[in-house]
Amino acid sequence: MKRLALAVVPVLIGTLLGPGLVFADSPTPAGKGRAVHAQRFQQRLGLTDQQAQAIKEIWQRQRAAGRQVWQALGKARHDLLQLALSGADDATIRTKTTEVEGLQAQALQLRVAGLREMAPILTAEQKQKMMQTPEHPRRFRKTPAA
Repeated sequence: MKRLALAVVPVLIGTLLGPGLVFADSPTPAGKGRAVHAQRFQQRLGLTDQQAQAIKEIWQRQRAAGRQVWQALGKARHDLLQLALSGADDATIRTKTTEVEGLQAQALQLRVAGLREMAPILTAEQKQKMMQTPEHPRRFRKTPAA
């Protein structure tokens, strides 16, 4: 039972807190936010317009391919949350945890495939800059006190 709890707790915390941390200070609509993100990414890495366009195309393919995985992952996490809070049996929770882990693995595989597509486009210096930048810098910002 303790091992199951150790497996479920991080998933539940991510389900409850993850989206709020990522989007807490995002005042722009999704499309505009993506454009701002792409512009900042281009500036941060010093990408040429051609590089930026090629990476934008990769991101668009990734978004299209990943949409189903992310939707399924969100639903599975929500289902797991409900199961854990409703007192479901260990076997049911284990099954749902395995489903969440599989979907997380698929999402990671998509991310790695996108990075591998980007690698030939970037210079060595740009790759170095990318490795030094937190993937989700908003998570590391201090939020102003209310």
